[in-house]
Amino acid sequence: MTDKIPSFKEDIDMIHVPTDKLNTIISNFSLDSHSRKQQVKRKRNRILIAAACLLIGIPTTAFGAVKAYDMIVQKQNYEVNISVVNKIFKNRNSWYKMEVGYLPENMEAFDSLAMKYSFKDNYANGGFSFILWRLGKNSDFQTLYAKGYEVKEINGRKAVIVNKDTGNNNVRFDRQVFLLFEEEGMMVESYVGTDVNDEQMLKVIEGISLESTTEEKATYTADYDGALFNKAKEPTESRVIPLKKDSNQLFSVGQTVPVTINKEDKLEYVIEKVEVFDSIKDFKQWNFNELGLEILSENKALDQTNKLLPYKRDVYKVGNGKDSVDELVESQLVNLKFVYLTTTVRNIGKQETEEIYMHPSLEVLKSEKNAWSYAGKVGIAEDSIMTGEVDYLEPHGNGKGFYNIGSIQPEQTLKVNLGYFVDADKLDSIFLDAFHYSGATENMNAKDRWWIDIRQ
Repeated sequence: MTDKIPSFKEDIDMIHVPTDKLNTIISNFSLDSHSRKQQVKRKRNRILIAAACLLIGIPTTAFGAVKAYDMIVQKQNYEVNISVVNKIFKNRNSWYKMEVGYLPENMEAFDSLAMKYSFKDNYANGGFSFILWRLGKNSDFQTLYAKGYEVKEINGRKAVIVNKDTGNNNVRFDRQVFLLFEEEGMMVESYVGTDVNDEQMLKVIEGISLESTTEEKATYTADYDGALFNKAKEPTESRVIPLKKDSNQLFSVGQTVPVTINKEDKLEYVIEKVEVFDSIKDFKQWNFNELGLEILSENKALDQTNKLLPYKRDVYKVGNGKDSVDELVESQLVNLKFVYLTTTVRNIGKQETEEIYMHPSLEVLKSEKNAWSYAGKVGIAEDSIMTGEVDYLEPHGNGKGFYNIGSIQPEQTLKVNLGYFVDADKLDSIFLDAFHYSGATENMNAKDRWWIDIRQ
């Protein structure tokens, strides 16, 4: 958390795009590659795709051979594949800036990269998210959870619009658009939010253009056939090593947690007190994370006096997006609580710390033999208000730097108050995954992870 978060990573993290491709793009730009699992599918052989297109019952659309490209669109069950074949492939070193010529009223760029746009009254959610691809010799784009697709020409360019349905009512992006720029050898991929109607979507797509520019000024671009995919590995099944109940990385409320960061910043972290509330009326509203309050509002879990109300929690059997979609298996009314933590952070090092980003995640763990492991069941997802993110923070930064609590001088102790919205039936199984910034690791006992038992 004392790591300075690059602005690009901070912007991309807020793009709510459920795709492994975006995670790989982030890694390709030398960001924290451990913070995301790289799961990129190996490119399909064109012969197999062509053969599959001959099967009866598989809807397929093939664009005519215009200029250099053939593009075949294939749908089977809930999977749509778009195969783009460059018949006269040659490496391109050209760079482009993507311009969005039209935006609906009240919509603006959410990030400095102009790759995410959202409505001001639905900030950072929905809207449009874009990825710019430089095409290779054979480029295949896969879309899951598709209920149908439409092929058309937009301003003389080939386009595919995929309509999606996950089976889960909580989906934020229900359309995916692919727009081919043949002369430039580029594909614009866009995720479209449920808050955008079809007319607005088409006007935005019609207004997209690529302007030739220098590499320094170009829109971030992913090379389909470049090192991005050559380095990708087939996803492997991960094995979580549970947190031992006698682990040196497990602490209790009131216990001093010694934290070392970057081999330089040495901290002492203590959770002084844990309190549970039924209302947030006595807390300073400006210290709440906007996202958490929005989720409460969407679920009608807060009344006019700021008292927490029960909400409906849905449980789904997760589909694979190819042969099945999510299936609702249970829906129940759940009471909600606000868990408030009074904590201190003391700098015991000899120099001022870098900026500290305070975002310890809340995890629900279950007891298994002599250890704690994640409580979630394989293949099951809960549509819960609990995000695991910090819902209340004091002090905090502004805007995208909400989690930034600043630097701490040597021997200085900083009081930090945190809060989380928690389902009442999970209070007896919550743990804080504090100061975890080394990225994804399956070893819950790792030396750079610190767990705090805050069960109530």
